[in-house]
This record gives sequence, C-alpha cells and structure tokens, in this order.
Amino acid sequence: MRILPPLTALSLVLLMHAAAWQGVAGGASAGRSDLVVSAMQVRTVEAVPVAAAVATVIAPPPAAPRREAPVRTEPRPPSSDAPTLLAAASAASAPAAAPNDAEVAPVYPTRLPPSAVLRFDLRRSGFSGRSELQWQNLGGQGQYQARLEGSVAGFRVFTWASQGRVDKAGIAPLRFTDERRGKSLQAANFQREAGKITFSGPSTEYPLVAGAQDRLSWMIQLGAVLNARSAPPAAGERLSFFVAGAKGEGEVWHFVSQGLQSVNLQDQATPAWRFTREPRKPHDTRIEVWLDPARHFLPVRYRQSSDGASDVLDLILQEMQIAS
Repeated sequence: MRILPPLTALSLVLLMHAAAWQGVAGGASAGRSDLVVSAMQVRTVEAVPVAAAVATVIAPPPAAPRREAPVRTEPRPPSSDAPTLLAAASAASAPAAAPNDAEVAPVYPTRLPPSAVLRFDLRRSGFSGRSELQWQNLGGQGQYQARLEGSVAGFRVFTWASQGRVDKAGIAPLRFTDERRGKSLQAANFQREAGKITFSGPSTEYPLVAGAQDRLSWMIQLGAVLNARSAPPAAGERLSFFVAGAKGEGEVWHFVSQGLQSVNLQDQATPAWRFTREPRKPHDTRIEVWLDPARHFLPVRYRQSSDGASDVLDLILQEMQIAS
C-alpha cells in the first residue's frame, strides 16, 4: 500500500475523529461518514499512477528469447551435367593421348633401287597435268631424298618430300612434308633419338618403330623389299608398314599382292606387280601401285582415291631415267 504524505495523513485523522464524534451525535451523520471513507478510498486509488497500475496488472512477463528451429538441409542430388563437366575438365587438363596401333609391322630385308627420275601423266578428278618423282639413293652417305610434285595447267598443286637415312630396315625417314596449293606446309618428324614421330600441327605422337615409313617413302620401300627377294610375291601375299602422314595420321598399311598384271605405258604393255591397300574406315585412302621388276621395282603407275570416284589421283609413267 502506498504511504501518504504527513500533512495528508494528519488531515485524515482529524476528519475521522470528527466523523466519529458526529456519528455518536446522531445516526444521520453515518451516511456522511461513509462518504468521507469513500473519498479517502478514492483518493488513495488516485494516488497510484494509472499507467503504472495498468502495466502492473496486465503487462505479461518478459518473453524468453525465441530459439530458431535448426534448418535441416538435405544433400542435393548431383546434377545430370556433372559427369559431362568432369569429363570435359579432365580432358582439358590431361595431355592428349596419341592413338596407338595395336598391330606390329614386320621388318623386311631391303635392297634400295639406284637414283632415278620418273615423269608421269597426272589425272586428278577430271583435270590433267604432269608429275615428277625424284629419287636419290645417297648410299655412300647413308642417306636418301625423295620428292614428288604434281602440277595442273602450269600450277603446282602438291609437293611431297621425304628425306632421311638408310639403315638395316631400309629407308629410315627423318622428315616428311606435305605442301598443297593454297594451304600451309605440314610436316611429320621422325625423332629417332627420342624414339617418336611428332607433327608440326597436331600434338599427336607415335612410337617410332623400325621400318616405319611416310606417305611417300613407302612407295620406294615396298619396291626395295621386292628387289631383295629371290622369289616373286605370290598372289594374295601381304606386306605391311607403319605409315605416317603429315596431318597427324599414322597406322599400319597392308599392301596385298594382286599378281603380275599388264600396264599400258606409251602404247606398250608392260608387266608389273600390282599391290593394293584397301581403306579401313570412311574417307580412308585406297592405294593401287604397279611396280616394274625390269626397273628395280620402281613404281610405273600410282592410283589413290579417298572418296570413291569423287577424288582420284592417277599417275602413269611416261619417262624414267635411271642413274648408272
């Protein structure tokens, strides 16, 4: 209960005594005494601030700090793109692996032909021109050089060049270049000390095996194998070489003997051994070559196609000069 100030308390005591006296004097004064008491009670209540009273009565107790329920996170399923992204990242970070040919080509005894110059009529997809093969057997130096050019209407359309050494396996290329009209030169490098074949463009590499050839040297190497034999090749017999081009391609080529056939050279029938290399996949190269035993098994005709009849290169010998 709130304590009243001293002056107010004294006034109330005097009033109470006066009221009691009046009550004794007569019953009519009783009602007045009740009014005085009521007034006292009212004043007592008013002495308490209303806002404080209300706050004391109805204010709720302070609420406890609210605790957030823990959020349960479920593991997200892997995105369907994750394997693709991981594979792409692995492919980007890992060095490109060179395709390996599981086949192993044998090594044959060889006897290289003497130096010679061969001139051909060239036919290429409806066009006619000239082609020349220069073969240099630098036996005293243990080296060789070969160069095949083709021209149409006086414009050189391609040049293949091969140079390297001569070893126990025969022709051992060091560098092969392929240059075509309107395109940059491309090269295959036979790094014999490092034991690998590399290229000027793609990063592909192949192991350098004994007897490996390029896209030009195999033509001389095939004749050198036949030139070293005492017996002619049987029909259906297969001779194989690992052959690398200048664009990063490389695989074992199988040349199958089709027997001795007649080739018309300057209106004269000439017997020659025909070998074919069949394509093994779409857009692959099909090769036909005729080798003349009377000319050290040098090629007297060469026919190459890569898309059936749509792209055919045909070389037919017109003149050959053999060094003595």
